[in-house]
Amino acid sequence: MWPWEHVLFAYVFYSIYIHARRRERPPDASVVALAFGAVLPDLVDKPLAWQFGVFEGGYALAHSVFVAVPVVAVVYLFAERRGYGPVGAAYGVGHLLHIAGDVLPVSLAKGRLELRPMLWPTGGPPEGISREPTSFLDGVATLLTEYLAELATLDLTPVIALQIGSLILGLILWTYDGFPGPRLFVRWVRVGKRIAVRR
Repeated sequence: MWPWEHVLFAYVFYSIYIHARRRERPPDASVVALAFGAVLPDLVDKPLAWQFGVFEGGYALAHSVFVAVPVVAVVYLFAERRGYGPVGAAYGVGHLLHIAGDVLPVSLAKGRLELRPMLWPTGGPPEGISREPTSFLDGVATLLTEYLAELATLDLTPVIALQIGSLILGLILWTYDGFPGPRLFVRWVRVGKRIAVRR
């Protein structure tokens, strides 16, 4: 999944949960935390693997349930102690659904449950990338080329259906919820301007 697909995949589950549980739209701060958690594994593992050669294949430390579950628990407990439990929980949902969002396409493509992307250091990267990227930009270009080639076949595979479905449903829910998240940054900018003016 691409970063925006990871975010929208997580947003679908989170928005539905918040609506069912609280009968309201997701709060801005929680949506920002959700989005951060949903992209963090790739922001950590992909550069370390592709640019610096620390790991193989881009599915390692931050994608591992052996690391992610304790990190999510620590983030939640830290946020909860400071009165931001829902924000910490949203981060955890994003991070864990990123991992699920990587396992699901590989499993759909292979026709069986493939847990290797989430079992580092005991597992390994999933097969499928035609060659090992030599830099971060090369890795992005390789995946983008493969993705566009798959789209060009006009064959609606389960993986493409998952990606497009996440994109469409996520955007519909985000629109319905009033685009939560970016407003938080707008508020921060306004507060920053007010502070600057007072000085």
